[in-house]
Amino acid sequence: MKDYFNQLYATVKEVIIAPGKFWERRKEEGSESSRPFSNYFLPLLAIVFFAVFASELMRGSRFYITYPLMRAFREVLLFLLQYVISAFLTNELIKPFGGKKNIAIVRQLVIYSLTPFMLVSLITGVFPFLYVIDILGLYGFFIFWAGIKVFLEFPERKLPSFFLVAVLANFFVFSFLSIFLSKLMAAFL
Repeated sequence: MKDYFNQLYATVKEVIIAPGKFWERRKEEGSESSRPFSNYFLPLLAIVFFAVFASELMRGSRFYITYPLMRAFREVLLFLLQYVISAFLTNELIKPFGGKKNIAIVRQLVIYSLTPFMLVSLITGVFPFLYVIDILGLYGFFIFWAGIKVFLEFPERKLPSFFLVAVLANFFVFSFLSIFLSKLMAAFL
């Protein structure tokens, strides 16, 4: 178990510090060699869930378990929906820009580019007064850019256009989901 978490930490570190090298290594190893959803995304999501839950539970002036659970589930649902919608949307955007669709690659691009958003969510879940660092999650777009340059084949002049449209669409989806889930949670409390 310790080796697994060390490997997870090493992967997160490489994705954040050297995304270009990370994507090149992923391409050399073969993209189907690992299961990024179950071996990377879900464990990170579980860590975010438990961090947000524990923080909300300790911070609460009342000893209700409902609010911490709803807050933690909101984070998990946000990232799961973002993953599903972004993978579908990004894959569908490839063809109009002259690229070749590849849902397996797109899923990896989405999963690893969500890493900064999840890390920031982890930090702001534990220390809510640091919400100003949410802007650091935008680094995920650079990770996405580094990945599409390595994995996806586009005509040279269309790559920046695809990137811009994909980022704007996914940013809109993330913003909409975040607001919608917050309002939904507030309606139940």
